[in-house]
Amino acid sequence: MDSIPKKQQIAPFLVFFVIHSVQIGIGILGFQREVANSAGYDSWIAVIIATLGTTIVLFIIFKVIELGKGDLIQTHYFVYGKIFGRLFNVVIAIYFTAIVIGVIRTYIEILQVWFFEDLSVFWFTFSFLLLAIYIVNGGFKTIVGISFFSVILPIYVYFTFLFAVPYSDYTDFLPVLDHSLKSIMKASFQLSLSFIGYEALLIFYPFIQDGKKAKKWAHLGNLATGFIYLFIIFISFGYYSEPQLRHIIWATISIWKIVKLSFLWRFEYIGIATWFLVILPNICIPLWCASRIMKKTVKITQRKALIGISIVVLVLTSSLFQTRKQISAFLQLLGNVGVIINFIYIPLLLLLVLIARKVKKGEK
Repeated sequence: MDSIPKKQQIAPFLVFFVIHSVQIGIGILGFQREVANSAGYDSWIAVIIATLGTTIVLFIIFKVIELGKGDLIQTHYFVYGKIFGRLFNVVIAIYFTAIVIGVIRTYIEILQVWFFEDLSVFWFTFSFLLLAIYIVNGGFKTIVGISFFSVILPIYVYFTFLFAVPYSDYTDFLPVLDHSLKSIMKASFQLSLSFIGYEALLIFYPFIQDGKKAKKWAHLGNLATGFIYLFIIFISFGYYSEPQLRHIIWATISIWKIVKLSFLWRFEYIGIATWFLVILPNICIPLWCASRIMKKTVKITQRKALIGISIVVLVLTSSLFQTRKQISAFLQLLGNVGVIINFIYIPLLLLLVLIARKVKKGEK
């Protein structure tokens, strides 16, 4: 494992904010439509299953780190050797880059629908990436600071959803388990896009002062994410009918339309603007992970890798995804890849680490 100077490391409790901030982002603004089509009013069960599944993967991630070489980069070298290790590292770097593209393009789509129809994808992406590059160049501790504020400052937004309670009907949640287990599991699978990102722990683990103490904070961060999704599910399915949710693309944003204050009648504008701070770690953390992987894989400085990756993000975001159908297809693909990496590859990697340890021990 790389020896990181203590002044560059973070306290274990800050892992809570990193894990939580990277999971809460664009997905929570419109995940209801997909799960409603699969599990209907039993979608709250799917949220619990997805949270438990993520908890298990987090446990496996810590095992991979402990039994491997301290982070995913070195663990790949340990398991596959230098040549194939580099190949797998590059694949993971591409995955984190794809997350950045998905988050930025989806947020731009929201701005185009709710604010500015003619908003330039190129110039907004360019401006967003300039800010992200500035933050990432400040080091990992700067990113953690942004993650902290992205969790604390927007807390007030969640209280605004309570405006929907007087207009809600929760009797439709009965009877429980009205859908098949297959439908509920399908909804849990569709939630994968909303939960991905926490696997960044495999990259930033060396930057934690005491990794063992960080375990409980990582799990608490994931549980907090599950609680927020559960809260939004109950609010959404109480306020909307199931057929409505099957057609509303941004159900969470639409709830804000009923928030009426004496000094503000269009709270959805405030909510969307506030969400810029929420998604900022969704950009900075994957950018940092991808650039650090490239730094350790192809032996270039992280700053050069960051600029190169940002150029790729800018070109692909502004040229490839123009329609809602294209964006949805890309997000679906990204979610599927996230499920494969988290629920198939990471457990498989743990098995390969155990085999490699046994083989190398036998050689000695």
